[in-house]
Amino acid sequence: MPDVDPAAPMDLAPDSLALQKESVGCLDSESPLSSSSTAFSFVCLGVGGGPFDNNCSCYLMKPADRAWHDGTVLVEGGSFLGSLMECLEHPDKVFPDVEFPEGVNAEGRTEIFNSWISQVFLSHGHLDHIYGLVLASANNRAQRPVYGLQDTLDTLLQVFNGRIWPRLASYDETDPMAFYHLRCMRTGQVLSIDTDIDVTALPISHGNTRLAVGTSVFQSVLDGPPIGPLPCHMDGDMSTVVSTAFLFTNHRRDRDVLFMGDVEPDQVSGASANFRLWKQVAPRAAQGKLNAIFLECSFSSEQPDHLLFGHMTPVHLYRELQALAQCVCAERKISSTDQILRGVKCIVIHIKGMTLSGDLKSYCYVPRPKKRPTSMQLPLHLESVIEQELADLEAQGRLGVEFIVARRGQRIEC
Repeated sequence: MPDVDPAAPMDLAPDSLALQKESVGCLDSESPLSSSSTAFSFVCLGVGGGPFDNNCSCYLMKPADRAWHDGTVLVEGGSFLGSLMECLEHPDKVFPDVEFPEGVNAEGRTEIFNSWISQVFLSHGHLDHIYGLVLASANNRAQRPVYGLQDTLDTLLQVFNGRIWPRLASYDETDPMAFYHLRCMRTGQVLSIDTDIDVTALPISHGNTRLAVGTSVFQSVLDGPPIGPLPCHMDGDMSTVVSTAFLFTNHRRDRDVLFMGDVEPDQVSGASANFRLWKQVAPRAAQGKLNAIFLECSFSSEQPDHLLFGHMTPVHLYRELQALAQCVCAERKISSTDQILRGVKCIVIHIKGMTLSGDLKSYCYVPRPKKRPTSMQLPLHLESVIEQELADLEAQGRLGVEFIVARRGQRIEC
């Protein structure tokens, strides 16, 4: 994959467009372009975790065998309507299966498409996952349900506090100003969101966070050892940030897609939240029913563990997939993981933009030796670095996973 500037406007090249159009599933399930094994269509409105405010986590999703206007779902809400409007400047590039009224400009198409979004799912309440959703509330015409775990929704509600933003969200569905109706999901709850479409919320750890002095510590639903001191001294209480993995199931196609919010490796957390998740999805993966995993990889593998801030590197990501592979082997009662995950796509998301040069003396840790030549020009775009590291790991590990580094403005069928 060529290097992509995350800050550049979305401009899909003709060759890329041709490939995308070939992969797009038609609305007619009998069409030769539609795969009976494809479960969901995703459009990436934002795939990063900063520093660019126009490329933060946000995805449109629909069942592959349904039209967008039949009930689009928003997964995360980082970069939202602005990125959607850029996609709809030339809608045939990303939405060739959608017809808009003639004479309607991109802004009008955006308002039409926004009206098709029936519900929102948030993995956690960090700003790069919610701020586009917050701004979009100014354009709502009807109440829209927002789903998440209790801690996620409580965090979101603090933004709608009348100071940061008007009180346009509420747990009270009867509140006439609650354009966002917050609906709590329970851990492991299976929620029906469409005919034969389910989603299950599963908790995962997003690492430690420093809370303000006097702030009560959120009691995590995750098991793990007490949080110890960090290499850098920080005042305030420490807590575990709980993120969410959403398991989307299309029963008509009998296929699953696992979308994971920001997540730290079990090896770093010392807990087993990810392993419990892998054990839960392993039976379906063993049957060949798990089509894809959206999994973050924020940094290259040279990033020190104590500066991951609850995120992944290629080495950690691949170890997590190896853990899943072991669980699948247990289900199939075999020992070899060779090609055990063949057919599973790993959609790599949340890459942190770029690596900038800096004064190492100002860092609060002893840096690892750089694995790349010091003569290499900075800044470095991490997409190609991470992509190569994952390819090298797969060449050695041979799990059979297909890695796809997500790009802003991309449509993914899975």
